[in-house]
Amino acid sequence: MDLIANMGRSSTNIKVRHLFLLGFGGVGRALARQVLAARRLHETRNGLWLKVAGIADSAGTYVEQNGIGSERLAEMLERKTATGRLGVQQSPIAGTDLYAMLPAGTIVVDTTATDQTVPVLLPVVRREGGIVLANKLPLAGDLAWFDDIARGYTRWETTVGAALPVVSTLNTLLDSGDEVQRIEGSLSGTLGFIAAQLEAGVRLGDAVRDAKRRGYTEPDPRQDLGGLDAARKALILARMMGYRLHMNDVQVESLYPPEMNALTVEDFLREVDGLNATMAARAADLTRGGRKLRYTAVVENGQCTVGLTGADPASKLGSIRASDSIVVFTTKHYSDNPLAVSGRGAGQEVTASGVLGDIISLSREMG
Repeated sequence: MDLIANMGRSSTNIKVRHLFLLGFGGVGRALARQVLAARRLHETRNGLWLKVAGIADSAGTYVEQNGIGSERLAEMLERKTATGRLGVQQSPIAGTDLYAMLPAGTIVVDTTATDQTVPVLLPVVRREGGIVLANKLPLAGDLAWFDDIARGYTRWETTVGAALPVVSTLNTLLDSGDEVQRIEGSLSGTLGFIAAQLEAGVRLGDAVRDAKRRGYTEPDPRQDLGGLDAARKALILARMMGYRLHMNDVQVESLYPPEMNALTVEDFLREVDGLNATMAARAADLTRGGRKLRYTAVVENGQCTVGLTGADPASKLGSIRASDSIVVFTTKHYSDNPLAVSGRGAGQEVTASGVLGDIISLSREMG
């Protein structure tokens, strides 16, 4: 109905919304491509025309006040993908009043994986600009950052489950006055895959090397195996529930001991076999009686934990495919049959689509 109703919208009713892309890696480039591809849809459905006004990557910042033209943006996409460079003259981002350089009402989109963007984001909040985050670190870092960023025109759906509507579901529950008693979920596709392998009797070392070959892990698999990514996602949900927690309050089970952090990646991939017997015994204990091995995050009673668990195969957590993500909400209204959000929870294209959805939603709120 919305699409039909808007088909006759005149060009004078089209709202231009500028975007500034912090980060132009895989997700950032996928987002730029999706913005270009969906322009006519946004025009007819939402009366909205999105323009990229600027891009920042590790080399610096490039801004065009009136927006980067479609052909130029396509050229920058092609060059960045091929060479790692934008192919335009860039200015240093540090020490600049970035938001003063941008058109009023610009939405700053952070698809990086660093907390170095926080000094750019906080002034945007103070000037009542818009922020969309795929980057977890500003929300899972200093609690004061979360407080400041969360009070502004901000969306962060993709920080927890890519395009899965986990954050918006929790917001709806909280806004309705429902009492959220427990959140549990499988939030890491990488650890979900490894848990399924261990459950099937595959040795930890073989499972880790296989996951790396398939491209499921970070270049250093310890970034996944340490559980910090899942912990950050759980911490964001906990903070949304009002729990005043810091990262060191989260109980995190790592699948390798801390002394292995001193190894090179190559040495780690060889020596991880030394953990095979211990991990096989733990998997056997947790899966006794037909339970399913999951790497689970739990937020409950002011506490937040992440680690291996054995899930009832008939439960929502136990019934998902290993490669999928799921978040289960047990609330006052959803007690006997908890509310679950599940599906594909990772991938550059799906994450970019979630970011784009947040941009459209935030544009409506900002008017």
